[in-house]
Amino acid sequence: GGKTPEETVQMFIAALRANDDHAAAQLFLLDDTMSRTKWEKRLTDLKAQGILVQMADDIEKNAKETKPSYEGDAGYELLNDDGTVGAIIDMEFNAFSGVWKLQSF
Repeated sequence: GGKTPEETVQMFIAALRANDDHAAAQLFLLDDTMSRTKWEKRLTDLKAQGILVQMADDIEKNAKETKPSYEGDAGYELLNDDGTVGAIIDMEFNAFSGVWKLQSF
């Protein structure tokens, strides 16, 4: 992850643009089993569908920062053309590593 939420999102966009599902998955927090398997599988499936670059375009074009709920929280909403929320990116500051990681997408 990055030192700021913005840097983490830019790293995610770059990994998606590079069609690098593995690098994109590494930007997520570890789950309760200390794994990123869920994200690796999801991103691999999206890569097989050929939509990682489109996802990067959508994030870059439509992501709007949301107000944090608590210290160490950050997020973005991806708005549809009609202004409704199509997806949410949640992020959390990892105090152990000192970087922001994606929590969900």
